[in-house]
Amino acid sequence: MLPLQILFLNVVTDIFPAFALGACGGSKEIMNTPPRESDEPILTRTHWTELGMYGMMISVATIGAFVIGGGMYAGGMGAEEVVTMSFLTLAFAQLWHVFNMRELTSGTLRNEVTENAYVWGALGLSSLLVIGTVYLPGVSVALSTVPIGIESWIVVLGMSLLPLGAGQVVLELRRRFGTPNLGTRLGDLLSD
Repeated sequence: MLPLQILFLNVVTDIFPAFALGACGGSKEIMNTPPRESDEPILTRTHWTELGMYGMMISVATIGAFVIGGGMYAGGMGAEEVVTMSFLTLAFAQLWHVFNMRELTSGTLRNEVTENAYVWGALGLSSLLVIGTVYLPGVSVALSTVPIGIESWIVVLGMSLLPLGAGQVVLELRRRFGTPNLGTRLGDLLSD
């Protein structure tokens, strides 16, 4: 991926969804939660472990799209199309990731994220901007992207949805089996 593509993604896939998440109402149970310890860091071991796991899932999806695109490249696809596939996979994986930001105690389909109109607006706007990078002539030249075919779009959508699916499975397992501190437990295993 090119530096300008990464800068574009930092603006489009991070800022709008983050603002929308900031408009979420939050958990209705927050006032029933005891305050955290005063010496507890803002980002705990659990948070760092989750950040690493989500980052790894999105990286694997992006690299997977690149590898699949490499196979298509051997079949006649251009190198620019392979890079565009990777770019789009990373962009949409980051956009879908907003749904992994729900409360652990909330439902999969109905939660504070899915019921937030700002989230849907941010995803719509960001998706249009990302798709525009491929199909708007001036923007596509600036970002070195090219239009891709339906087979490539299937790969992009499939690979970009994998981190969302994996994240939802992890959240559901943590909710069902009462492991809210999964990151702490994984961190303890890694430090031993």
